[in-house]
Amino acid sequence: MGEMNVCFQIDTDNREHFSSAIAFQTFRKQRDTFYEILRIWEQNHLVPGWAFQVALVGKIRSVLTQHNDATNYSHFARLFKSQLLISCIQKGQQEEIVDDDNILKTLKHIDPQKLTQLRKRLVTPLSSQNDVCVPSFPGTQEFFRDFILYAFNPIFYTHLENCLVHEIIELNKTQFTSSEIEDSETIVDEQTKRTFITCLTSLRLLAKMLGLLISLPYKLESYTNKEVITAQIEIRNNVVPSLNLQSCLQNAIMEGKMSLSIPWIVKYLAMMDIVSLRLTYYKPVLELLYYIYRTVNTYDFASSDCESVMSQKTAILLKFTLKWFFELPNFPKDFCLTWQEIYEMKELKTQRQFDKMLAQTYEVLSVESIDIVTPSKYCLDKLDIIDDEVLGKCCPITDLKLQTVSKKNVKHNTRGPNKHITPISSQLHKFGANNRRHLQLQLEEAFFHGQPTSTRKTVDFVFDRVASACVKHICNTLLASARETNLNVFREIMKRKYKAKHKETHATTNGNNNTEINELKSLLAKEMSMLASTASKDLKEQCDRSMPQFCERRIVQSIESLLAEDSLVPVKEMCIKIAYRVAIERINQWIQSHIVGGSLFHKDMDLEINRFIRNNNTLSIIQEKVHNPAAPNPSDVIHELRLQIWDIMDNNRNNVTLTSVTTILNKLYEILNERADLVLGPEKILYLLSVDFSLFLIAHRMDLFTRDIQDLIIKIWTIDNFKIFEADTPMLRLLSPRNVMLLAQPETDGTWLMCGQFLRRLLEESVLDIELLSDQYVALLRHDWPGPILKHLSKCLYESIAGYKSTDEKTEKIRYLLGWIGETCREIEIGDDFL
Repeated sequence: MGEMNVCFQIDTDNREHFSSAIAFQTFRKQRDTFYEILRIWEQNHLVPGWAFQVALVGKIRSVLTQHNDATNYSHFARLFKSQLLISCIQKGQQEEIVDDDNILKTLKHIDPQKLTQLRKRLVTPLSSQNDVCVPSFPGTQEFFRDFILYAFNPIFYTHLENCLVHEIIELNKTQFTSSEIEDSETIVDEQTKRTFITCLTSLRLLAKMLGLLISLPYKLESYTNKEVITAQIEIRNNVVPSLNLQSCLQNAIMEGKMSLSIPWIVKYLAMMDIVSLRLTYYKPVLELLYYIYRTVNTYDFASSDCESVMSQKTAILLKFTLKWFFELPNFPKDFCLTWQEIYEMKELKTQRQFDKMLAQTYEVLSVESIDIVTPSKYCLDKLDIIDDEVLGKCCPITDLKLQTVSKKNVKHNTRGPNKHITPISSQLHKFGANNRRHLQLQLEEAFFHGQPTSTRKTVDFVFDRVASACVKHICNTLLASARETNLNVFREIMKRKYKAKHKETHATTNGNNNTEINELKSLLAKEMSMLASTASKDLKEQCDRSMPQFCERRIVQSIESLLAEDSLVPVKEMCIKIAYRVAIERINQWIQSHIVGGSLFHKDMDLEINRFIRNNNTLSIIQEKVHNPAAPNPSDVIHELRLQIWDIMDNNRNNVTLTSVTTILNKLYEILNERADLVLGPEKILYLLSVDFSLFLIAHRMDLFTRDIQDLIIKIWTIDNFKIFEADTPMLRLLSPRNVMLLAQPETDGTWLMCGQFLRRLLEESVLDIELLSDQYVALLRHDWPGPILKHLSKCLYESIAGYKSTDEKTEKIRYLLGWIGETCREIEIGDDFL
């Protein structure tokens, strides 16, 4: 079988990166010999009787000792690591779609007995077993494992360890964010999902190989000899491993990327021997993993806080990954009993609680704290990036699939869960359709291997930004125009249907809004569906016509500007083609998920129905008015009221006269009484401004707050429209803390007396209820007020209830309560003066 090899990298493999010309030439020989060893293994490892140790150990030792220079060992370790990822990750992904006839023919000639067993397993389910799947090295991973085991070269081991640690740390820093072209903050595109899967599987593979390498000198023949284990712990307790797992795990919690870090951390720890997991260094890491497992194991997804930390599938991934690790034979299970006694059961459902738990863990264990990192703006654990493919690859539990899909019409088998093998033939139909695309991706990958790393980064940056810009252009220009055109047509249809409905039924609009909305939606269902379908089709055709040119023009300009000046013309052309292809694919994905189907237009029409019913019902709650088109404009009056208030506050108060106050209040009355088209929002603003206007007159221009002006204000507040705001009436804020400070600014007794007299008039005219006044005074006592303000409040209260006649026992009690509050305010003020 053909094998993909590591391509020559201009940035790192040239002569300048070697200590001498001899070292460079020797590495080329080492590289050729390495691929010869790999080719021999591919051709013979399935042959009965063939032994890796006999056939290849001599060649392996020879290739590693050809040149004892640190540079050669470093380059060879990097070659080994890169080939490991290509053979086991990239090639494995490409071979997911294959022709099984070739596999069956090959297996028939190699081992007919295995073919017979495979056929039986395809038709006969196997009963589930409770045996834990220990870490293994299937397929090509077996070659790299045996290469390490039989190398017997400590220098190579050291350089390979450094290389693996460096690659793990770099991959662990990979950022995954939500798609900018989606309408949700947690949705990611398919390319990001594939990148995440590749990154995660690469991390787990590298961590497993690193664990194998680290634990190689410490393998024990038996786990039963406690004396040997104790002696080993005492000797090794002060040795710090090269990979700082404590920092990696802490950063994963703080940055919200446990779904990326914990799977490879667990894979690394699974390769450790039983002594390593009992060392002082690893014990707090295991304890923290145990605590996380207990948290996600009792996760309540019905809670409103759960999604603020991680998605449901992220919790499932962590749960089953950690469960598998805790059941391994090398895991020190006796530690769990101690941890269970130390920590009480807690429901850690927020990021803050995770941080608190982390701090407590380090404090209890007296472990040196690691620098706290700032939580990342983008939380990977919240993204919808974990799917069934990731769960299947990272959760080595045989019945995981049955447990995760139990909510999707899966019936439980009384005989227990079964293993199933999906025949490869189920994917045969995909091979023909994807063959051309697969070949195209291979050619693009080969092209980038021959270019500097910056070229790939430039192309990735360009297609990402251009796709985002194109989608924003669609949303801001094409989609906005299409939505407005569609809504204009829909409004006419909706008004016509609404009028016809009420003319036939003679129904009033005083009923339930939800009922009105549902009835109107049922009448308009057919029209809404047709309009959404037509608008979606027209918009998609418009995008198909305009987006290719828009996208290509921007990509050409960007590539020309960002690539190096010495880049060849064919290289630039190929970069443009690749960036154009990926950008168009992303744009088409967004169009398919947001425009095709007309969901956006359906949402617009639903909102328009709600707005239409609300506005029409608002107008029908109040008494029917005869619309006066000559009545003042609400926006003009709002502006004039604000100017009047500003002039009252300004030192130059001469602009505010009795005539101007009377004029503006008359305009306000005309609007509220004669404008039949006045909607709820502006009307509420007008009432609130009238309250503020009255208080500013009391505070700063008592000379203008005459009885005639008061009569005009009360006339405005007694219009039937005022009943609309019964639940949130402006009268609730007459004596708010803000208004009390407003009245206290002039520092005159006359202001408070005038305020009390006005309140008494409001009580007499039934504009203000005495119970509402009592609630506001009680609320004021919850604040700390200076003695002078308490004195003024007492005077204002006495003035407002002076001569008030109760109509029943309840109002009489409230009147006595207000009298007591006024007396209390005065006593508190006297007490302050006495002290």
